Amino acid sequence: MGGDTETVPRPDDTMRERVGETRVKIWFLISANRWFVTAVFLATTYVLLLVLHVFGPSEPGKLISTGGIASLFGSMVIAVVTSVTLVLSISQFVLAEEIGPLGEQRKRMSNETDFREEVEDAAAIGVSPVEPARFLQTLIETAETRARSLDDMVSGGADSEEFDEIAAFTEGLIEHSQIVSDELTGADFGSFETLLPILNYNYSWKIFTARTLREKYAESLSSDATAAFDDLIEALQFFGPAREHFKTLYVQWEIINISRGVLYGAMPALAIAAYMMLEFDAAQVTGTVSGISTAYLVVSALYVLTLTPFAVLLAYLLRVLTVMKRTLAIGPFILRETEQLESVRYEDASEVESKER
Repeated sequence: MGGDTETVPRPDDTMRERVGETRVKIWFLISANRWFVTAVFLATTYVLLLVLHVFGPSEPGKLISTGGIASLFGSMVIAVVTSVTLVLSISQFVLAEEIGPLGEQRKRMSNETDFREEVEDAAAIGVSPVEPARFLQTLIETAETRARSLDDMVSGGADSEEFDEIAAFTEGLIEHSQIVSDELTGADFGSFETLLPILNYNYSWKIFTARTLREKYAESLSSDATAAFDDLIEALQFFGPAREHFKTLYVQWEIINISRGVLYGAMPALAIAAYMMLEFDAAQVTGTVSGISTAYLVVSALYVLTLTPFAVLLAYLLRVLTVMKRTLAIGPFILRETEQLESVRYEDASEVESKER
């Protein structure tokens, strides 16, 4: 099997490139400030109402002559109260995960301490960092160091050309690790600066590729090189549970932010709805702006403001659900089809066919 210089294809280094989505879409779903996204949703709703008013069938006098305004905002009161109740229930569920008897909390503490000690042994350091970003950097740097050791073993001998595929893999891993590690420098937990780089670090593919190459060159590798492969895979495997742990904490953090945002918007929304039901008189708002009734502009704007709690909820949930979708699998599992995966399958099938012949 040695001597084959065909390399296992290397996937793109960012999540956006791997999933084939545009930079703007990924920025809007993940990186953009959630309050900005909330404003975009509200502005889009307002513009849509105006477009429908101008180009759709409408009856200008209906706004004044019927009790449609009171009915509309009355339904919004019910909707806002219901949504707040739902969000508070979700928050209670999140808090329940943090509240428990001493035995559960001690077991949780023990599991985290044991994991940190295993990482410290693997990284050959006394005490691992307490900051999430720095801790993840330690894991990435450990994998980078072990990749360098493997690269030195396969590149320094007389038969180094036989292992060009392994060298290409380790060089790509080292390069990508340095990029992600630099992006994590100074990142604060709670901001997406911590989570986005670790989403870009495709450790699942790296584990899969390392195991594939180790098996492919098993007959040609020295015992030291095989051990170096095992050490590299071990370091990459640490990254999976660490990422899932911090992702869980991040999701809890985001749910708290969702709850606060909805609560901040709920009382003003209820106040606006109450005013529109009790005292607002559309007949006193006269005139037009660019051919659109001023009364319609005002009522539409106030209606959109009552949608603020829902817009906040949608803005945060878009990011949370996107993150959850991109990180469903843990370990060497790749849920989406990629050109690189298809290429590896083709190479594996070719090898099996050649053996059968």
